[in-house]
Amino acid sequence: MIDELELYERMLTVRQLEEELQKLCVLGEAGDLHFNKGQEAISVGVCAALKPTDYIVTHHRTIAHAIAKGIEVRPLVAELLGKATGINRGVAGEMHFTYPPARYMFTFQLVGTCVPVAAGLAWAVKNFLNKAEIVACFFGDAATGNAQTHEGINIASVRKLPLLLICENNGVAGNIGKEFYLPTETVAERALSYGIPARTVDGNRLDEVVDAAGKAAGYVREHSEPYLVEMMTTRLSWHKQGMPDARSKEEIAELAKRDPLLYEEKRLKMTEAEKKQLVKKVSTRIQEAIAAGRVAPLSTFPEPG
Repeated sequence: MIDELELYERMLTVRQLEEELQKLCVLGEAGDLHFNKGQEAISVGVCAALKPTDYIVTHHRTIAHAIAKGIEVRPLVAELLGKATGINRGVAGEMHFTYPPARYMFTFQLVGTCVPVAAGLAWAVKNFLNKAEIVACFFGDAATGNAQTHEGINIASVRKLPLLLICENNGVAGNIGKEFYLPTETVAERALSYGIPARTVDGNRLDEVVDAAGKAAGYVREHSEPYLVEMMTTRLSWHKQGMPDARSKEEIAELAKRDPLLYEEKRLKMTEAEKKQLVKKVSTRIQEAIAAGRVAPLSTFPEPG
């Protein structure tokens, strides 16, 4: 049974961790990170609807998905800071790490490339491993304008692969509006051309995300066929730390009214005292992880030969 308060805590962990990492970016202790502010309900909700043995493949905005799939904060922070105690010994950085024990398999820098790799993984799970697990792939709406995404979804449909396609539709590609890359009103409409079922839901409402992802995952598992869920969301952060947002403060403020954390606090009827207690608990864990990451040894590459 899903513990809704625990899911809120995971969302809060993502939000607070990214806020602290942003400070480290400014200080020059962390690189050009991509944050998830405003989109936390999608990663947390989808991963909650999956089985622990299911796999995920993600795009370049990786921090939220790592937390959602169960990766501990301390080794995650160490990895992002390039330290030897990181989950990949500090050599993977933000956009290329992997953690198979949690079935967190691949992350990708180049937009859209996660989809065909996820399709390949789904093929291997079904035809090589002969397992009943499924693969969930997270990608953005702008990725549907890239050839790699088309090829991956096409292969998944033709080969009837157990692939759950999660489109995080925030309506922007960096600072470019959807009118420059999306020829339809929704991404779900495009799924029809591949002969796969799809639906569009509010990706900022955690309960809707969990419900939609659970039903879609059930379909993929039962039929061993792909299913696409489009999650409409609002990115409240810059595309990345080093790339200022072209949207106005007024526009961001309007989008912030759909903040998934505020929605969940209201839905759970959380008191200020309860929220304060959770914030303190999460903050303590994050500060401890950052302190440990700062003093950990830097990653070292093996000598050639």
